[in-house]
Amino acid sequence: MGRHHARVLAAMPGVRLIGACDPAPQAARHAVAGLPVFPDLDQLLGLGLDICVVAAPTLAHADIGTRLAQAGVHALIEKPLAASAEEGRALADAFERAGLVGCVGHIERFNPVVRAMRDRIARGEIGTVLQVTTSRQGPYPRRIRDVGVILDLASHDIDLTRWITGSPYLKVSAVTNQVTGGSSHEDLAAVAGVLEDGTVVNHLVNWLSPVKERLVTVTGQLGCLRGDLLALALRLHRHDLRSAPDDRAAGPVADDRGIACELAAHEPLRAELEGFVAAVHGRPEHIVPMRAGVEVMDVTSAILSAPRVGVEVPHGGADIAPPGPERVVAVVPPRPGEDGAVPGAAFARAEPSAASHGDLPVLVAGYVPALNSRRFF
Repeated sequence: MGRHHARVLAAMPGVRLIGACDPAPQAARHAVAGLPVFPDLDQLLGLGLDICVVAAPTLAHADIGTRLAQAGVHALIEKPLAASAEEGRALADAFERAGLVGCVGHIERFNPVVRAMRDRIARGEIGTVLQVTTSRQGPYPRRIRDVGVILDLASHDIDLTRWITGSPYLKVSAVTNQVTGGSSHEDLAAVAGVLEDGTVVNHLVNWLSPVKERLVTVTGQLGCLRGDLLALALRLHRHDLRSAPDDRAAGPVADDRGIACELAAHEPLRAELEGFVAAVHGRPEHIVPMRAGVEVMDVTSAILSAPRVGVEVPHGGADIAPPGPERVVAVVPPRPGEDGAVPGAAFARAEPSAASHGDLPVLVAGYVPALNSRRFF
């Protein structure tokens, strides 16, 4: 990612790219032509930087960011902002105390599809937002070693969901699994959550699919927006409330084709960096402040620490014969408490047996109750 930042910065008017820091011995071979690459940050700081982009392993963000703040250098730090919400909060504090611009690289906010979604939602084109679903899947990235899919992938969708709806997260639960041996972190996750305004959210992320996809669907009372962040395509689907041909009662009629939405033509990374530079010059351009990155990390921390209750699933299903080993997942219905309230979430766990399932991983199904009472949360 650092090489992409260097490419864009080198071509931006009003910016002079003067150096990079990378301790890897082969780093200089991949740098922009003529760009000096130093193995130590102090050498880079010795050049008298005004701004710096941090595209380093997540575990190094806190140390690098703190040293930049101490040196009086404005910084854009790639997401996730830090290895923990506490580290991210300390970074945000450090830049604010120093009076510096500190932002985080949640680049999807600069994707033309996401921007158009936000604008159309704000104009009320789909009415009150009811649900946001995302799918972010693809092959295992060899560049990732120190985080799992929650921090690397789901953080994108968490931030864009908060941004396009204008509502923070209220409650989250998740199913995660670690399938490959590439790292000790999760490489598959299904996240379910609720925003403070009652919007239901679902995020599917994995590093296991041979097909790369980045899809976002926002459903409202008047229709839905369906965006493909890779193909840069957005379609608006509205309910057709005309009476059906057989004169049955009027109701929604499917709109499968939708309307193609016009999108602004710009490179998201360039728009992100232009906003950063403008903010350093004191112009009120769009950036993602470090505080927003911290709030995303509060959500990812909640996902990774979410408790799960295991419930044994009775053997059954004599009427089905899957072609291979079966993974059984059950959903436990909600049970009202003494005051009649339904718990915020109930879970069931399907344990693999040595006889029938071998070493298949455990799957968990989560239940999110209807949102007709805030006391559920």
